Amino acid sequence: MCSGTAVRAESLDLLVVAVCADYDRRLSAIKERSVSHRTEMEYRYLNYRVYLAAAEIVGDLYAPDMIREIGARRGYAKSAVEDYSERTYKVKKQQIKMNIAKKLHLID
Repeated sequence: MCSGTAVRAESLDLLVVAVCADYDRRLSAIKERSVSHRTEMEYRYLNYRVYLAAAEIVGDLYAPDMIREIGARRGYAKSAVEDYSERTYKVKKQQIKMNIAKKLHLID
C-alpha cells in the first residue's frame, strides 16, 4: 500500500508532466491569439514559469527540449539533448521537475 507522501509525490509528478505536455499548445494559442486576454495571460504566466525553471537548470539552449521531453515522458535514449551523460540527464530532468513545481508554487 502506498503511503500518503508517495501518493502526493506521484500526483505532483503527474501534474508537472501535464503542464510540460501542454507547453506547446499554450505557446501556439498565444501566438495565434486564439484565446481570451485573461486566458492568454494565464498561459503566458505558466509558460514563463516553466521555461524559467528549466532554464535555471540547463540554460536557454536546452530548456525547450527538456520541457518537451518531460511532457512526452521521453527518456535519455530518445533525447534531443546530446551534451549530458545518462546520469546527468536524469538528475537534471528531476531537478527541472522540482524547480517547475517550486516556480508554480505547488511546493515550497
